Amino acid sequence: MTTTDRAVQRDEQSRANFTAAMGYGGWQATILSAFALALSAYSLYETSFKTAEIEVFIPPVIQYARDGGGDTELFSIPITVTNSGARTGTILSLQLTAENLKTNQKKQFYSAFLGEHQVNADAPNRSFAPLSIAGRETFSDTIRFYPDGDVFPKVIDDAGDVRFTLNLVTAQARRPDFIDKLFTNAVEPVVFERTLPWYSDQMLSMRRQAISMPERKRADGQSGAAATPASEPAPAVQDAVDGAAPSP
Repeated sequence: MTTTDRAVQRDEQSRANFTAAMGYGGWQATILSAFALALSAYSLYETSFKTAEIEVFIPPVIQYARDGGGDTELFSIPITVTNSGARTGTILSLQLTAENLKTNQKKQFYSAFLGEHQVNADAPNRSFAPLSIAGRETFSDTIRFYPDGDVFPKVIDDAGDVRFTLNLVTAQARRPDFIDKLFTNAVEPVVFERTLPWYSDQMLSMRRQAISMPERKRADGQSGAAATPASEPAPAVQDAVDGAAPSP
């Protein structure tokens, strides 16, 4: 083999090695580009397109009180609502079902006012209005729930345990897009149990005193059910809540 032939052979080998190296590098670059694109798409979804994800948190202690001269039961519940999605979520109303575990009697309540129960009957009330919670934002306030319908019969007439089911009525897009249809989930009801440790009709009616209701304790000393999803689905969206709370 002549010197020229050896030079040509080395040149061809160099080109072959270069081509192989470029091919391997191109494959790696394709994988990295695809990964970067997927990561960018996920980041865009999380920050801009992710549907509202509403969660509700109930504290260990709520309050039971009376209004309207002692005829109207109410529950005063501090509530924190979070939206971990990117889009705004709107809560039209909150519906509360109270079940007396001693008598098995149930009664429906609705979100009437914001703020704690006032001892002064002439104190101004802040009416509940639909809550619009932007993405990654929270809402915290005390909500007073009044009977949704007749005030009689009362669900509580003595000390004992009460099971609550809280439903959120949320607004849905009038013209849902693909992401809304694919990823929007109904907010599950929240079930929790509390105990009314004592009962005094005079303190509730005449003095308008609120009674604190801590978490229900089981026989083993542990807390009972609290903020657990119910098996029934969340209520359908409605335009407004019928009925109005009695004036204090």
